[in-house]
Amino acid sequence: MHVLARVIDKLLFAALFIAALQVPILADHYRQYLAGYFDATREQVAELEVLARQFNYPSVDALIDSLKQNADAVVREDAANKSDLLVRLAEADEGLTKLNNGNYFQQASYMFAPSRQDTLVRVLDNFAPSIPLTPTAIVFSLATAILINLLIICPFWACRHGYHWYRERKHRVRFG
Repeated sequence: MHVLARVIDKLLFAALFIAALQVPILADHYRQYLAGYFDATREQVAELEVLARQFNYPSVDALIDSLKQNADAVVREDAANKSDLLVRLAEADEGLTKLNNGNYFQQASYMFAPSRQDTLVRVLDNFAPSIPLTPTAIVFSLATAILINLLIICPFWACRHGYHWYRERKHRVRFG
């Protein structure tokens, strides 16, 4: 039984290590996806900047504020969409910064945030598992796999040792 537990522990660790190795690769795929989205959104904002200058607005925000005051509901709705576009551009820029400069755990927490689940699903559609080549990614993956493995296995170790302690104590009490 003890041998089976050790084999299961090693298989669990191997699976965790392989899964943890995918995070840096997934971060690269996510970064590429986000960079494409950022570029496309930036082009739309650049067009708004040209439009604002063309009609003598000091900024895109001033143009949007003016459009929000329009009597026509469709123009106000378009202004709200343009305002959302600026917010999405800022969010994409922040995400690229985290993915470019963040460590393993910062990248993972950014990608796996529940608010970004839709984007993660789109990135995973084109994801192919592989092995990262950077030593940093391998070290972080190894450390993550060890920690998660310990978190999973420790309760079983504690129960096993507690049971053996209980049996030994019971035996001592009985035989004095």
